Amino acid sequence: MQLTSCAHSTKIVRSMPLALPKGTLIDFETTGIPYKTQEHEIVTLGYCFKNELVVLQRTTEEKEPFYTGLKQLLATLPKPFYAYNACFERAILEKELALKLSASEIIDIMQPYREKAEKLCKKWPRLDDLISEPEDYFNEQKISGRDVPKLWEQYLISGNATLLEKIMDHCFSDVLREWLLLVDQLYSKL
Repeated sequence: MQLTSCAHSTKIVRSMPLALPKGTLIDFETTGIPYKTQEHEIVTLGYCFKNELVVLQRTTEEKEPFYTGLKQLLATLPKPFYAYNACFERAILEKELALKLSASEIIDIMQPYREKAEKLCKKWPRLDDLISEPEDYFNEQKISGRDVPKLWEQYLISGNATLLEKIMDHCFSDVLREWLLLVDQLYSKL
C-alpha cells in the first residue's frame, strides 16, 4: 500500500492481483444525494484502473482545488466508467463537476442484478446484499455510505484524521466489492 498526501487530499494506492481489461471502475463518497438532498459535495473518489485500486480523499473544507484535480484525473482515466448504481455517479459528475457522459461512457454494473430482482419481484439489491463484509457476519458495527456526511462534518469540526480513514476504508471496501462484481461480469462474457 502506498499513501501520499498533498495540500487538498490524501491518496491510497493498492495493487490488485488481477487487472480490469478496459475502462475504470469509479465510486464517489458524498455529503448527500443529488435530487434528494440539498448538499451533495464529493469528499472521496475510489477508482480501479488496470490493476490499481486508488482512494482519493479530500482533506479541506474548500472543494474547488479537490474538484479541479478530480476533473483532470477523470479526463485521463480510460472509459467506459463502471459504477454500481451508475445513475448516482452520473448525477454527481454532472451536478458537482459539470461533466456529462454519454450512455456508452458510464456502465451500470448493478443492471444485471436489478433486472434479475425485477423478474423475481424483489427489491433492487444493494451492494451489501450481493457481497457482504466481515462485520456483517459478526454483527459488528461498520461504516456505510449513510455515515459519510456525518463523518465528514465531524472531521471539519475536529480535524481528526481518523474520521477520514473511516471514510477511505469504506470507499476501499465498496470499490473492492464492486470490482469483484465487475470482473465476474467482464470475464463471464468472454
